[in-house]
Amino acid sequence: MRRVTRSRARRIRRASAPLAKRVEWMVMDQHALVAVDTSYRNGGRAAITSGAIGIAACGLIASAVLTRESWIPSARIWMLFDAFDIGVALQFLLLISVVFGLRTLSRQSQRSLSKATFAWGLGAVVFVVCLVLLGVGDKIVSNGFYTFPQGIFGIWLILVNWRLSGSLPAWLRWLGMIAGLGLVLAGIGFVGLCFVYPSQLVIPHPPMESIKEVDSVANTFFHQLLYASFLGVATLPIWTILTGFQLLKQRR
Repeated sequence: MRRVTRSRARRIRRASAPLAKRVEWMVMDQHALVAVDTSYRNGGRAAITSGAIGIAACGLIASAVLTRESWIPSARIWMLFDAFDIGVALQFLLLISVVFGLRTLSRQSQRSLSKATFAWGLGAVVFVVCLVLLGVGDKIVSNGFYTFPQGIFGIWLILVNWRLSGSLPAWLRWLGMIAGLGLVLAGIGFVGLCFVYPSQLVIPHPPMESIKEVDSVANTFFHQLLYASFLGVATLPIWTILTGFQLLKQRR
């Protein structure tokens, strides 16, 4: 009721304002609509492109994991790992526009994203891009280091999809939360493996030939957790593409 009253009072105030002032307000409203339209358009296109790259990256990592035959990866497996890392970097780089688009979308409802929540998502995406690029070739940092901020982004994804109850379909929000959970599992798996292989935190990262494989229950458990995290790796691109179409529908 309060929102309706304020909106009505605003319309009355504008109707009674001088002509020059009304024209100024109309121009300002038009600029605001153009800005919103641009946010949806950029976010939607970036989301669809990000999802397509993510699907290709899923194929690369699946091929690398399923065809790896030894502790020390072959040249072909390293090539697949590096291609996957570059794909993830591009995928998350495009997600920056999606974060902006979701912020614009959330402003349509009372449960809009706060500045802190927006900064959380944006910061996590930027850290993923930086760490995954530094991990290409497994020479500067571990090529799994990026999964930690990816897990933080997963928590953000769960929270945002929960809050966007009035802006996205329920089935799409649940898909986003499933994707977020998978990313959280990846982050937890990496943290656990850091206790098994402390060399994961060494910078520059030592070559695989100098790291001895550990045969322990903890190692097996955290690797199984990483395999389970493929749930997020596989569903995130699908959620991203479908969310991109939702953002494009919002264009005015």
